[in-house]
Amino acid sequence: MDGGLVLNFAAPTGDSALTRMAKPKGGRWKDRVKVVKSVKRRIVVAGRPQSYSASTTPSEHSAAGPSTHSATGPSTHSFAHDSSSSNDRSHSRSNNNDMDYDDYSYSESAGPKEAKMMHGKSQVQSSIFSPDTEIVPKVKTIHRPVGKPSNAPLNTSTFTGIGLDQDLAKHMETKLRVTMPTTIQQKAIPVLLGPTRKVGDDIPKADTDVIIQAETGSGKTLTYLLPIINRLIESESSPALDLESKRSIGTLAIIMTPTRELAKQILQVLETLLSMPASSITGKKRSHWIVPGIVIGGDKKKSEKARLRKGVNILVGTPGRLLDHLQNTKSFEVQSLRWLVLDEADRLLELGFEESMTAILKILDARVKIAASVTSGNDTTKVWPQKRQTVLCSATLSDEVQRLAGTSLVDPIYISAKKEVANANGIPDSAVLAPEEKQAQQFSTPEQLKQLYVIAQAKLRLVTLTALLKSAFAGKDMNAKAPKMVVFLSSCDSVDFHHGLFSNAGKETKRESTHDQYFGQSFENDNENGDDDENKEDEIPDFVSASNRISTKAITDEMYKAKRETERANAKKARAQLFLKGAIMPDVPLFRLHGNLAQALRTDTYFEFCKATSGILFATDVAARGLDLPDVSHIIQYDPPSDLKDYVHRVGRTARLGRDGEAMLFLLPSEVKYLELLTAQGLPNEEVSVTTILKRLAPPKSTDYQQPATDIQNSFERYNLHTPENMAIARGAFWAFVKSYATHPSSEKHVFHIKNLHLGHIAKSFGLREAPSDIPQPKKKKTGAGHRPGKGGEEDETRANRKSQKEREKEERAKPKIVLKRKNDVSEFAVGDYKSLVGPMLKRKKKTK
Repeated sequence: MDGGLVLNFAAPTGDSALTRMAKPKGGRWKDRVKVVKSVKRRIVVAGRPQSYSASTTPSEHSAAGPSTHSATGPSTHSFAHDSSSSNDRSHSRSNNNDMDYDDYSYSESAGPKEAKMMHGKSQVQSSIFSPDTEIVPKVKTIHRPVGKPSNAPLNTSTFTGIGLDQDLAKHMETKLRVTMPTTIQQKAIPVLLGPTRKVGDDIPKADTDVIIQAETGSGKTLTYLLPIINRLIESESSPALDLESKRSIGTLAIIMTPTRELAKQILQVLETLLSMPASSITGKKRSHWIVPGIVIGGDKKKSEKARLRKGVNILVGTPGRLLDHLQNTKSFEVQSLRWLVLDEADRLLELGFEESMTAILKILDARVKIAASVTSGNDTTKVWPQKRQTVLCSATLSDEVQRLAGTSLVDPIYISAKKEVANANGIPDSAVLAPEEKQAQQFSTPEQLKQLYVIAQAKLRLVTLTALLKSAFAGKDMNAKAPKMVVFLSSCDSVDFHHGLFSNAGKETKRESTHDQYFGQSFENDNENGDDDENKEDEIPDFVSASNRISTKAITDEMYKAKRETERANAKKARAQLFLKGAIMPDVPLFRLHGNLAQALRTDTYFEFCKATSGILFATDVAARGLDLPDVSHIIQYDPPSDLKDYVHRVGRTARLGRDGEAMLFLLPSEVKYLELLTAQGLPNEEVSVTTILKRLAPPKSTDYQQPATDIQNSFERYNLHTPENMAIARGAFWAFVKSYATHPSSEKHVFHIKNLHLGHIAKSFGLREAPSDIPQPKKKKTGAGHRPGKGGEEDETRANRKSQKEREKEERAKPKIVLKRKNDVSEFAVGDYKSLVGPMLKRKKKTK
């Protein structure tokens, strides 16, 4: 009103603003809380630097500010407060006309950015750096200096000194370059040789069952293979066992493994040991009659039956296929079985093979006969065990493993590489632990293994992993050996995503103006006037007849469809390759290994990685148990294991046989209490800060690491946005991570709980710019072996060929309703035939003759 009183209210500024603010009185308590929050919000907005454009008022800017917040991260304005140099850099980037179509500036000068619709969802780019750091509580950990190798071969003994044949020991030195036994080999091999041992004192009179517990990388495979082969080659001197009887005697040893890769590895070591040259004493080849074999899932059952029919003396297999042959293959002879080895027994039980192993043991007990009745009174009983000898190998001893040992073993001897206790039975170099001592020895890692951990926020996980991988290969010396790394992830989808991300990110065309047929969206809109010309057809002269008119949009769609099919074919061919090389880490081969790959591809990938001098293997826990990956120098646990035992097995892929190694564990701030569980088991860990790792991305003579990290994150996000297939894989990996996070046992729920996750930041770690509520869950499909959902050609579901629920309901309503009526229907007033009103009779009358 004219002449009225004009009041000018200004929001207070400074630290004392909140203290001077009077509390509102009256009204409901909810209204008072809203008033206080609104005043605080205005105070915070008023204290921000006024770097917006002149055409924007402070009130408009504060109102538009919250709209720029992404569900996948904090506000884009937070990056500007970190350093003054970043403001200048961002300002120069915003004025660059060649900026990529989805590179939003992180500076205040660019103003708030609206969400861009791509792939059917709202895509918002956010910063991965925020000034608001979460307070992480400190946890006491064990700091153990890197000591002398605890699993290295000993200098105090040789293989011939513990009872092995001279020709076998010489062959190992030539082929495997193994000259001295490890601690567990020195203790267990004399026990497994039994009465045939010709050196040492206190030679036992009979064979006994054995439990072997040793840390990973200590040579457990050779521990049970060498005594079996040594006793078989010594029995060939028996005149009663001629060549023909040796072939028909059947299977003498069975080795059960939890995974196919471990079975392939054991077979490879077995074949190497059996390829012994002629004896230096007699001049004859001694192991030519011993035939090794393998039966695993994924191979042709018909070819396995043919091998079993001819005779396999040492058989390696997985429990499922082994039980199948015992039940259905009549030519599988196990009456002369003398050795049964349960390798990685704890893993066998975890994978649910307890029922299969129980059935296998029952069949073997029913079929195996005493050796004297099978060999017709010959002297092989002096060389082979008189009855079946069962050997159980495990790196950890849980209650389930002890229960299995109680049901499958008879009076076993417990041998450990750590404890040295005299055996009551007089067997030397063995350790018999009391039950209360077994728990203390449950988890152990090599002394020379350096164990580290990093606490990284969810949105920084991906760039931190990239910095760790790049620095490992970029910082190596010219004369130093290139590193060999294994990155463990929680799911098969996550392995596929990260393998494809590091292999292909940076290779896509950054500026590509094409019509997205699958989602009906445009990658780029260069029309400055705002007119939507994409759906308009080119003008055609009026004199052209309607029959000769050709839609230019249809031609464009056909060309784009052909291009997309070519890209799919190339992507399918690339997935079939054993390894790829990416643009982020050039000349570094990238491998992947998980359980959903085809068996042939899994086997070829494993052996190719073993042959490689350097590279990175993205794998699930299928590569964590028993596999001997040569010369692995670094282990990265990007996703924490779902069980503490898996932690020991994962880090056990490095620092094997006395070599050095390093293991890094990634943790979220909400997962810090996991360190308490590791400390309780005596596992040492040393912290490395995120800043220390990210600084490795900074260019020479510079300390700025935020800009290189942001550029890497942008390249990952561009890769996901490049094709619908990439986006589908990223979405599937995100949901697979969330589902696997919920599988942690109840004893670890206080550490790994789904409610503690910031799903928006987790989505950011998968290169997604979508809110978690907008990320669709992939549908389950019945596919063949080796095919992953969302990766095929014609099986990919897209927005163009998928009907929504509303469309399906609309079609159902549009269909004409079918009303079933009785024939000859009459009303109550109609006069008709009586027979037409009578229904069918229950019983038919018999026809009279």
